[in-house]
Amino acid sequence: MKETRWGGTFGSFYGAVSEDEVRQFSHVLKECSCFEGIPESKYTAVLCCLRARHKAFSKGSMILQVSDRENLAGVVLKGTAELTLYSENGSQININHCSCGDMFGEDLACSKSADSSMQIWAVTDCEILFLDFASLFSMEGGTCPFKMRVSTNLLREFADKARFLNDKVRILAQKRLRDKLKVYLQLQTGSREGRIELPFRRNELAEFLCVDRSALSRELSRMQQEGILSYEGRKIHIHDQSFLK
Repeated sequence: MKETRWGGTFGSFYGAVSEDEVRQFSHVLKECSCFEGIPESKYTAVLCCLRARHKAFSKGSMILQVSDRENLAGVVLKGTAELTLYSENGSQININHCSCGDMFGEDLACSKSADSSMQIWAVTDCEILFLDFASLFSMEGGTCPFKMRVSTNLLREFADKARFLNDKVRILAQKRLRDKLKVYLQLQTGSREGRIELPFRRNELAEFLCVDRSALSRELSRMQQEGILSYEGRKIHIHDQSFLK
């Protein structure tokens, strides 16, 4: 794991960044919900306020684990990260994937609790921008003029994450595997022709749905034989549109 702490003209603390460095990933921050409504010219100042820290992780390495006590949020600048937790029997449960521009850990970063059952892995080589939201809760002077904007964006992000978790509970509440797949596919964005590209490989989808991979493959094969859908890799084509109604 390689860590880069930026220098710059905004002070000696590790979060200081320069304009040149921010320009390297400003296109990612534009897509990040946390920076919505903030002018690109102000990214450097906001990142200094949030004591930004940049780390690179190799594929398969741990980005965040249960024992970590730094309550920092992360923005994926490059690559893909996977959020997981473990059941009581030690089975790994895939919660979600985070790709370029996605944020994770903001709930823990805004909480007084230092405990989290979540672990975050690098699915590919990753670059992560860690953010410290402590300044958002400080009433002392020297606050960033975009403090309210960041706080509002975080509130919207929490609402989106809550909706995602509600959708996942709805999926897991289905007793039949076919019904789990149905609800999951209903929530995906597809073309008018019924073509959907999934964010997961087969084993990752099985983990996300909390089902056995072999059982998932068998069910997909049956649905293909019945003319409901066809699939190849991550691509699924829904032939019977009534299935999703």
